[in-house]
Amino acid sequence: MSRHWKPDEDVARARAPRVKAPWPEGATIGLLVVAAACVGIGALLYQVAGPRDSIEDDSGIDWNEWQ
Repeated sequence: MSRHWKPDEDVARARAPRVKAPWPEGATIGLLVVAAACVGIGALLYQVAGPRDSIEDDSGIDWNEWQ
C-alpha cells in the first residue's frame, strides 16, 4: 500500500486563506446604477417588442353560454 502524499511546505502555504481586498468605494452605488439600467432597458424592450394585448378584447367565445 502506498504512503499518503505529504505536500511540501510551499504548496501548503499557498493554500492558506487569502485576505480579501476591501470593497472599492462607490462600488455598491455603481452596481445599483448598472442594475437599474438593466431593469430599465428590459422594461423598454418589453414595451417596444412585447405583446400588444395579452388578452384579446373580442375572443369570439361567449362565456355566458357555458353557464
